[in-house]
Amino acid sequence: MDIVVHYPKTTDNIKELEKRIATIHAQAVTLHIEKLSCPKEQKLKLYDAIKEAHHLVR
Repeated sequence: MDIVVHYPKTTDNIKELEKRIATIHAQAVTLHIEKLSCPKEQKLKLYDAIKEAHHLVR
């Protein structure tokens, strides 16, 4: 089976794709954390750690 992928060519379309990818990634991370069998406080610490790491990258 062949799969054809058409990537965006304009700057606006590339930025839109980046936003959509970031949204899906954030949803996946959130879902994964919510499924963890640890206390809510630990989950909140994970969210805080992710936010802190994100600020360091930017």
